[in-house]
Amino acid sequence: MKLKISKEGVFTPKFNDNTKLSSTDQITVRYKAPTVAIKNRCRQKPQGKAISNADGKVEHMEIVIDKDEISTLREMLVSISNCSYEDDEGKSHSIASTQDLINAPIEFEPLLKEIVAEFDRLLDHTEINEKN
Repeated sequence: MKLKISKEGVFTPKFNDNTKLSSTDQITVRYKAPTVAIKNRCRQKPQGKAISNADGKVEHMEIVIDKDEISTLREMLVSISNCSYEDDEGKSHSIASTQDLINAPIEFEPLLKEIVAEFDRLLDHTEINEKN
């Protein structure tokens, strides 16, 4: 069996009604296709936690998988296009990289969260395309 897999992907965030803009003005995000190595670096091993009552008896167990948003962003983000802001002095700032996004004003946190959510979806729900 031979699978055809792209090395990179592109998606258009919904942040700030971005998808309603013309395609030339839309923010687009390029990312590395997830690999097993990337997933292992972004996800810690599952941990079991026992939940007990006041008597010390275990009521149930929970499995927790910790996710590091910044690691995921650094591992997968290639570039951001058409994303910028102007400060109160009239100076324009472009957001094109992971570091730019991390250092951007708080108004861009929803964009960061949306990008990480998309990357998490790709890392956690990767399935083989039925056409292959």
